[in-house]
Amino acid sequence: MRRNVWPPVAILLSSTLAWPTIQLAVFLLRFKKLPPGGWRDALVFAPMGFAAGLVAAVLYALADSRDGRRAVIVGYVVAAPFAFVGSLLGGLFLPGIWGPLLLGAVPLIAGSLIGFVVRGRRIRPPSHASN
Repeated sequence: MRRNVWPPVAILLSSTLAWPTIQLAVFLLRFKKLPPGGWRDALVFAPMGFAAGLVAAVLYALADSRDGRRAVIVGYVVAAPFAFVGSLLGGLFLPGIWGPLLLGAVPLIAGSLIGFVVRGRRIRPPSHASN
């Protein structure tokens, strides 16, 4: 069976672009202006989105069923608030992209993995050959 490659590609692209956009939107809402560096300042969050999106896209493609694919996405979305806080605090603990990448991507990857493990693979009973 041939699988459609567009959903995983869409997951990867949307995750990569969404996190810098979210950070800019929050800054704009809070301070009523964009950060001095504009998009360049927000691009520090793109590697976080790419790493988490890559894992989510791979798990989405590996899921056996529609419920499994849905569980990967639900796990990602449920983990998003934790990733948001982690990405903001990450810059206080580690320099450059490393803080948001580690403290932001880890919750997203964990959420996707939990969704995949819980519903992504069907547990098949072992087949016993009858003698």
